[in-house]
Amino acid sequence: MLLDDVQIFLQIATSGSLSAAARVACKPKATVSHQLRRLEEEIGTALFLRSANRLELSEAGHDFMDHAKNIRRACERGIDAARRSEQVAAGTIRIGSSGEFTSNLVAPLVLHFARKQPDLRVEVMVLRGDALLSSRDSLDCILYLGEPPVPRVAELTAKLLGSFSFALYASRGYLDERGTPEAPNTLRSHDLIGFHNGDKTTVWELKNGREAFSVQPQAKFLSNDYWVTKLAAIHDHGICFLPTFFATLEENEGLLERVLPQWGSRDVPMYALFSSHRLSNPNLRRLINSVQDNFDEIFSYLYTTTRNNALGLAGTRPAAALLRSGLDGAGSGALPAGDD
Repeated sequence: MLLDDVQIFLQIATSGSLSAAARVACKPKATVSHQLRRLEEEIGTALFLRSANRLELSEAGHDFMDHAKNIRRACERGIDAARRSEQVAAGTIRIGSSGEFTSNLVAPLVLHFARKQPDLRVEVMVLRGDALLSSRDSLDCILYLGEPPVPRVAELTAKLLGSFSFALYASRGYLDERGTPEAPNTLRSHDLIGFHNGDKTTVWELKNGREAFSVQPQAKFLSNDYWVTKLAAIHDHGICFLPTFFATLEENEGLLERVLPQWGSRDVPMYALFSSHRLSNPNLRRLINSVQDNFDEIFSYLYTTTRNNALGLAGTRPAAALLRSGLDGAGSGALPAGDD
């Protein structure tokens, strides 16, 4: 019995389909199907009941499930124990992240970690919605934004890595034309730029000391991508609600201005989610320590947009030279050159 086949069985059981398991495993669907068939032939019975839309565990599959988890857990513990005495990181670490802010928050932190561990293979899988938590069995760690849904991750350990907050932003052009809001209850008379998280439009939960105010944006402009919402605000389409780290450079360059600067969101946490027995894994410990130690540096990371009126429409580009300097350790946006 091959360990990789057992891993594929667990991923299919979690995701409910060959296609979803193949995406998470970064393998062709045919390969995943072959591995499942090989495992079933070796065991001598079908592990799943096949339907048109989903694979459900058979009675034999349910009986095998706990044993499969024990097999994987024993192998992981054995590998972690063997590597514990190693001073140099080696092998592979698989990290899962949601689509929100992977390029602007998760990626710089993970890239800094990877640069300090040249012998370690780092895999970052960007998964949206339920697919992220459904893939936990094939990941060493999930970098999760917000409070994790406790019932679904009850068997995982959560380690707080850092936090950030949101604020209101608009362009000077929009504010000159429409005026500057003086209180949260006046926001409803403005053009608001909303973010859709896949299920619904995100509510703006504002606070100012002990005061609180909620805004359900009746968005004139709506997107499921924060880059798009930021660019819409830069080009005078209205007021948006963005993480401060994601808009600071645009604010410094005069592309955006804070609106109701005394109002902002509660802190949004980022956690590392992982199986408790993996805390002895030296690669995972190094990752967690690196992200915790460098989290605040993300607020000066150089990744911004520019406005090009000469094009006659919204023109943007990532500041590639600045991005590169940050990754190479040069310039004010570089993450610190500590050990981890």
